[in-house]
Amino acid sequence: MGNAWQRLLVKGDLLFAVGLRDGAVLRRVNSRLPELRANRVGIYNELWSNAARELGADMEDLGSVLLELRSATAVARVREEIVQLDDPHAAERSFDKPLVHRLLRGAEVPVPQYLEVRPRGDRAAKIFLDGGPCVVKPARGTGVGAGVTRGVETGRQLRRALLGAAAWGGGVLLERQIEGEVYRLLFLDGELLDVIRRRPPHVTGDGHASISGLISVENRRRLEARGRAGLWFLRVDYDSIFELARAGLSPKSVPGSGESVVVKSTTSQNSSEENDTVRGGVSPELVAECARAAGAVGLRLAGIDVVAPGLDRSLRQSGGAVIEVNAQPGLHHHYLVADPEAATPVAVPILRALLG
Repeated sequence: MGNAWQRLLVKGDLLFAVGLRDGAVLRRVNSRLPELRANRVGIYNELWSNAARELGADMEDLGSVLLELRSATAVARVREEIVQLDDPHAAERSFDKPLVHRLLRGAEVPVPQYLEVRPRGDRAAKIFLDGGPCVVKPARGTGVGAGVTRGVETGRQLRRALLGAAAWGGGVLLERQIEGEVYRLLFLDGELLDVIRRRPPHVTGDGHASISGLISVENRRRLEARGRAGLWFLRVDYDSIFELARAGLSPKSVPGSGESVVVKSTTSQNSSEENDTVRGGVSPELVAECARAAGAVGLRLAGIDVVAPGLDRSLRQSGGAVIEVNAQPGLHHHYLVADPEAATPVAVPILRALLG
């Protein structure tokens, strides 16, 4: 993925921003990735087991993270969030972000103004930035916020964000930044299953640790919670550096005791406590727009990521937009929420569809 020299440049730049000592601590925590992976497997085994029990189906662990679920008349196999509902070609289309934007425009679904650019020396990227703050992201094949930087406002920020996105390979996409909150709407066969609001990740100061140190503490907390607090590590990248800079901070800053600091503007690496199940108040017109987005890509099961001031109006009316169409949406997002008792058991209708 990406060029080795680009990855090295990004790694060195980020290490300088974090500092050698805190960088070493972050690396030690991040080296425990296999434990985080095991937590993820456990969470998915539990949610599929509960769905099978609800439907009176049997479940067998086949190994290699593969589960077999059986009813009296059908058999389905799942691997975490990956289920056998959609055409593989449709899933492949979903990873091509410029293509998805074109398809959605054709379906009259609002998307951000966008431009695919070369990673280096592209005058078009500078002209695009002159139109206002933008988001820089890999154009293809990534997830969990990898290489995504919001709030790019200056030429220097643009150069760094382009490098960060290019390190993942597959081209670079610029999007005009949409102001508002981030929501995930989950659809199955055109029906809305659930909506969650996803808030940006934060840490709380203790008066002694740097922000980088607090991120390490948060990542250890997620490990020890065995997945209940989140299934991804919180990482320092250009998105976090720029977000902190807007508040006059850096990864080396030491927040006061009890001080809450937003450490990223992207939401993909937030914690369970920063996700809320949305009940009611969603505009039927907005639901229809998002259902068209799933249909335009050709997906039965789709997680539609939206940025909008709210959900009480259509995207066209509010100035919001669809920013992602996910063919393999993380079902855990709908379970790992601030109030787990109010979570929507979305695996149940999905398993019902799998078993016919």
